[in-house]
Amino acid sequence: MFLCVVLGFFHLQVVLSKSHSLIYYYTLNHGNVDLPEYSIVGVLDGCEIQYYDKTMEMTVPREGWMAAAFDKSYWAKDTMTEHGIHGILKRQATEWLQQHNTTTGYHYLQGQFGCQLNENSPNIGILKLAYDGRYILSFDKEKLEWIVHDPVFQSFKKKWDKNVKMNQYFKSLLEKDCVQLCKNYYAVGKAYLTRKVAPEVFLDAHKDNYWFLKCSVFGFYPTAISVSWFQNGQHVSETKSTGVLPNEDGTYQLRSVLDFDPSDGKEYSCHINHSSMPDGKTVIWEDSEKKDRHIGLITAFVIILLIAIIVGIYCWKKKRL
Repeated sequence: MFLCVVLGFFHLQVVLSKSHSLIYYYTLNHGNVDLPEYSIVGVLDGCEIQYYDKTMEMTVPREGWMAAAFDKSYWAKDTMTEHGIHGILKRQATEWLQQHNTTTGYHYLQGQFGCQLNENSPNIGILKLAYDGRYILSFDKEKLEWIVHDPVFQSFKKKWDKNVKMNQYFKSLLEKDCVQLCKNYYAVGKAYLTRKVAPEVFLDAHKDNYWFLKCSVFGFYPTAISVSWFQNGQHVSETKSTGVLPNEDGTYQLRSVLDFDPSDGKEYSCHINHSSMPDGKTVIWEDSEKKDRHIGLITAFVIILLIAIIVGIYCWKKKRL
């Protein structure tokens, strides 16, 4: 649940084929007793690889290849690191709530921390914070200072900019520790992360207040994919899309919708480009009336053929008598 919330807020983008990313998502929950006080999720190239929350005693791997590569002592050390991160963020969140007399009610602090390794450009360090769904602060590791995205949090920028030791620590984590971890984890999970799974594609028509075609693309990996619509062979823009969504088995899904008039006599098709299909895949829509006509013609042809065969056999036997 927390992962979906944080991914939704930060709009995590799919990394390029020759880039790799390791991102940790932190959520601090204040006031909601039905949820853990905090959680931390580790995501490598869009794949959730580890998880921890306050109700657990130790960080747990989310993939079998992570569990096989690292023993319990490793996860125990990782848990201590996550406790430390939580301690820093919780103190800041508590200070903010006290300053603004908002210690009652539900509040959430969300953090995104990690790195993106690029083959042909400099690596990127990522450290962002959000409060109750508002993007508030991000860290500039080159200037060792914080950037304010919500003026209400200007006081925190002034305070944190003065803490040079803390900011140097963050810079080191982003440029060294995270980069090394990303390389180590990728080396372990490369076979899984570079696999290619072809999608199943279904195209059907629906009517709500208007007619629309829905192209459903299920079970593909990796995430990079494109869905295109064509009308009589000419490209047309989709009406809306769900975007790429995760499945529980580690694959992804997507649905694209196109408004259309089923009585206009035009041919509509949905074309999928994905690395698992070198030539792509095109699915053409045919309305039920056309299908019925085709079935009727085929049925009539079969009946005529059977009659011709029966008549031929009858004539042949009659000649032999």
